Amino acid sequence: MKNLKSFAAIAALAFTLSACGNNADDANTEDTATETTTEETEEETTEAVEGEKVGEATGQGYGGEMKVTVTMDGETIKDIKVDHEETEDVGGEAVPELVDAIIANNGTEGVDNVSGATVTSEALKAAVDEAIANAQ
Repeated sequence: MKNLKSFAAIAALAFTLSACGNNADDANTEDTATETTTEETEEETTEAVEGEKVGEATGQGYGGEMKVTVTMDGETIKDIKVDHEETEDVGGEAVPELVDAIIANNGTEGVDNVSGATVTSEALKAAVDEAIANAQ
């Protein structure tokens, strides 16, 4: 009887562990999200038109370094270019939304972070602030 209980316990344990097996062959979309893509932008010169100032800065986003170029027309933000390697579905979608909000607010003050992309949001806003300060 003691052997039967031991056998039953071992069989139950083996069954439980086999049900929790590793499917390493299955592609996990979240794991592949770490293979980041760079937003393709046209090469543009950063030469300022008369009255415009251009500032550059970098920030550390979730997917890597973010290079920000801000064009100012006096005290007004005219354009923001961002070269980044954020994940396509989260940070990659947050960047254009943040850029539009920053331009609309003429700065980062009052611009909320994008839900699910906090690191990207904070990095972009800090880089924009630094680029504005660097604009000459």
